[in-house]
Amino acid sequence: EIQVVEEIYNKQAAKRMGIDEAGQVCVMIHCGSRGLGHQVATDALTEMERAMKRDNIVVNDRQLACARINSEEGQNYYKSMAAAANYAWVNRSSMTFLCRQAFAKIFNST
Repeated sequence: EIQVVEEIYNKQAAKRMGIDEAGQVCVMIHCGSRGLGHQVATDALTEMERAMKRDNIVVNDRQLACARINSEEGQNYYKSMAAAANYAWVNRSSMTFLCRQAFAKIFNST
């Protein structure tokens, strides 16, 4: 998504993201990887609920289901989320690279 900065509300935060001035053109990369993280969490929910029952863990909300990190369920969840995070990073990196190539081609630059 190609955007133009209209106003900067927090100069320090903007500068950390490479945004220096109003009128600057930016590209926002949307890759859908958040959906994979949500699916990993959804898939783990039933397994976590069983682990909670076994380990006598009580929470107020089903969405807070958890397992001890050193349990099989905890390790499965940790590894699945790590894989989802790696996918997200590679996906965004690839899209950023391709976007830069497209801009370079259009503007005859490197």
